[in-house]
Amino acid sequence: MSTKMAEKGNGSEEIAEFCARAANSSDAEEGQSLDDYLSSPISEVDFGYYAKLSTCKDFSDFKERIDTEINHFGFSDYSFVRLCNTDCVDSQALVSFSKEFLDSYYCQDFYEHDVIVPYAESKNNPIYRSMLEAYVEQAPFESDMTRAMAAIYQLNKSFGYYDFYNVPTKAKTGAGKVMLSVADRGCSPHEFKEKIKCCGSTLQLLCEAIDFVTTRRYSDIFFEEDEEDKKTVSINPRPLRVLDTLANSDLNIAQVADKLCISVVTANKHLETARKAFGARTNYAAIKKAVLNGLIEYTK
Repeated sequence: MSTKMAEKGNGSEEIAEFCARAANSSDAEEGQSLDDYLSSPISEVDFGYYAKLSTCKDFSDFKERIDTEINHFGFSDYSFVRLCNTDCVDSQALVSFSKEFLDSYYCQDFYEHDVIVPYAESKNNPIYRSMLEAYVEQAPFESDMTRAMAAIYQLNKSFGYYDFYNVPTKAKTGAGKVMLSVADRGCSPHEFKEKIKCCGSTLQLLCEAIDFVTTRRYSDIFFEEDEEDKKTVSINPRPLRVLDTLANSDLNIAQVADKLCISVVTANKHLETARKAFGARTNYAAIKKAVLNGLIEYTK
């Protein structure tokens, strides 16, 4: 960075440029249309995250289940944050990184200049932190942002974190974004990327499930009391849409399929996935469990 010129300000313009370039380089695909989304298959394992996380006894049990899933993938640490809510009651409620590491990050105000924040707020593509750092390193001048990113890199390295994988996605409330980040302390960058190859798409599903369940069941932790976002959470994934429509209407399965613009075969596959995930024998039992666990609301 010897050719860089000093510049005042936080470098907001180059941040936007880096975010756009990084997103274009990402291998992740953009989201599907609603019709494609509803008609595409979803496995029992995929939907199982919603069922598994929603049946926890309390928030402590909820966090332990997430810890178990993250560790199962081979990662040592993770964080789940809501980027749309900077004044949330407990922004570190779902973070497994050490207090010493987090204190070092926040006490130096790195959050204010960390490129991952504006990237996640504007893009949906998962991205390695090392990719953002590589783009920042190419900046033709120094700024608060480039200096902060260099310092963050050194901080991460000092704690044994050589890369992070960040999964931003639209919040189920429709307001703002959420992001799941994972890291593996002491793991080499190459080995870390090999792990991500095996579970990248699954981490996306886990992020969506965490967002859905926290909004439905633990809004008191992630939202202020006067926020209305939690009341407008969208119904996802596909099996829940079918269950919700079936529960809150006088329609049979064929009519539900027609309303959702999917085939009867697809509707039945979604219901079968839900029954298996909930360990239910009937659609009625699956609906009951979904309602009791806060995944859908009975408003009929």
